[in-house]
Amino acid sequence: MPDQLEYRDGVLRKGDFRIDVIYRRMRLSEFLMRFDLNHPVVRAYRDRAVCMVNSFRSEMAQKKAVFDLLTDTAVTANFPAAERKAIRDFVPWTRVVAATKTSYKDEVVDLHDFILKNRERLVLKPNDDTGENQSFVGSELDTTAWERALRIAGRGNTYVVQEITTPATFEFPVHRHGTLEMAQLRADVQPHISLGRMTGCSTWLSPAGSSGGFSTLTGLAPTFILDSK
Repeated sequence: MPDQLEYRDGVLRKGDFRIDVIYRRMRLSEFLMRFDLNHPVVRAYRDRAVCMVNSFRSEMAQKKAVFDLLTDTAVTANFPAAERKAIRDFVPWTRVVAATKTSYKDEVVDLHDFILKNRERLVLKPNDDTGENQSFVGSELDTTAWERALRIAGRGNTYVVQEITTPATFEFPVHRHGTLEMAQLRADVQPHISLGRMTGCSTWLSPAGSSGGFSTLTGLAPTFILDSK
């Protein structure tokens, strides 16, 4: 447990046991609710006295608000042309839900009004996937429910609004109930990054058209990139 650790003489310890590697499961927000930046784990991490798998920095990649920055042309204006094109092609327009003005396709819009008027092509998602907050798909709600969802999303900058994109779906062979059948599954590719470079990827599969509920077809699948020779 984090509250049983101490850091002295450049070594993180639990009693007489020396700790050199930490695999972090606790979210940073949960950690900071219980501890401060003087905690032994933070000091050992800062001094590079331990190797932390799933480091504090990696949590930034789990925040959907990152896409707000990537789809803001004022932020990406100095990015290389190839990177700006990749963002336009693959990153959906995203903004942190707040009472503010923003840009959409070179136009300045009032974000609150824009969300209300474009329900059919927008989705409200929690910035953190904690399971405590739900997503709201505008095309699945009527006007009254969408207004209610926007009020929930507007509390404390904990939600983002995204333009809906069409998910990639493919047929996969599935062994179920003793037989082999073909199922239409959604494929979300997740890159593996090491030292700033992509070193591989895996794919998360889920039933096409599902709303995130439990399914025995949901899971992680190995992925291979085949180059033609």
